[in-house]
Amino acid sequence: MTEIVLTVTNTTGLHARPAKDFINKVREFKSKVTVQNLSRPASKEVAVTPVGLLNIAARQGHEIRVRAEGDDEAEVIAALKQLVESNFGE
Repeated sequence: MTEIVLTVTNTTGLHARPAKDFINKVREFKSKVTVQNLSRPASKEVAVTPVGLLNIAARQGHEIRVRAEGDDEAEVIAALKQLVESNFGE
């Protein structure tokens, strides 16, 4: 298992279009990916799905933990890191 903690810097957080971009990036890989909002104590680790990402309610400045498990786990983590750090291309 590979994991990383990222800070959401996008002004809209991980909602709507950024969530769609996040999901589409995960779908490019085979590994199982989960995410948890570490900035919300009650947040649970969820699968990367539209409902899952909306439920963690990650806003600008929140830290999220992304975990991947599978043959290409390092690659999917690197791709998601780049996506988040680039503000989802905005």
